[in-house]
Amino acid sequence: MLRLIERTDSHVHFFTSQDLRRVAGSLPYTLPEPHSLTAYLDNLIDAGIAPTLINNVHLSILPDSENVFASFDELQNLQAANPQRYGTVRLVGTIKAEPAYATQERLSHPQVIGARIVLHDARPQTISYTRFSDKQWLAFYQRLQPHQHLHIYAKEAETNLRVLRQIPRDVRAIIDHLGTCHRERGITEPAWVALLAEAKARGNVWFKGPGYRTSSHPEETARFVTQIVRAVGADKILLEATDAPHVGTDNEGVKYSELFDPNKAFNFVDAVATHVSKATQIPVGQLLRGAVGQLAS
Repeated sequence: MLRLIERTDSHVHFFTSQDLRRVAGSLPYTLPEPHSLTAYLDNLIDAGIAPTLINNVHLSILPDSENVFASFDELQNLQAANPQRYGTVRLVGTIKAEPAYATQERLSHPQVIGARIVLHDARPQTISYTRFSDKQWLAFYQRLQPHQHLHIYAKEAETNLRVLRQIPRDVRAIIDHLGTCHRERGITEPAWVALLAEAKARGNVWFKGPGYRTSSHPEETARFVTQIVRAVGADKILLEATDAPHVGTDNEGVKYSELFDPNKAFNFVDAVATHVSKATQIPVGQLLRGAVGQLAS
């Protein structure tokens, strides 16, 4: 029997045509194609890859994270029908970080590991110094359980930094897409350097890949990952991820969907880890999976 290669996907989105109908006509761009958990698993398993731990992350175009909860039921049904094929898959989820939505009940679901703030290309000056630290947000942070994290996504390093500085220091945080989607600013961008310093001082901040939104060239992404590893440690990088279904375009205007599928995304992070390993002498496997406990705990 062919031995499957085990993989962790720390960032993927599952949603159906029914989910997309809820936002049809309300967005200024074409909706993505549905991306189901079943199709994702079947494509990888048929390609010889066994996803053992998957994190279904809140999809920013949806008003809530009901698709995340639905995926838990979908996997349960798959495992009941075919335990040999799907039985080793563990699915967790990161829901929308909105105080009114991330209630005690939703955060108490045993598969929910965190909540996500999505800011996309918000400029730093649009983030007031109290936007994420008012009474409602402070109450939300208190509802987070010790094993749960706050997931922060902004393309600008300084935007990420402004948000992080408003988060109570005992709250674990994951900074999306390596903290910056602006490769042209390089690894010496003052705001990004300050973000790494803030993360180091806190000691409970992770940076997440796959990194192709920083640069779709592995050797360029590796420069950023190397700096993260040197600043906060190899145990603070969650590199193994696909960010499927690969929506948007890279820095050169090429659609991510033309560059990646889940298998190619794993190949990308492997290449990044290989470059980083050569620069740091840290084993590739440690770079890829050294922080997986952040999702599995």
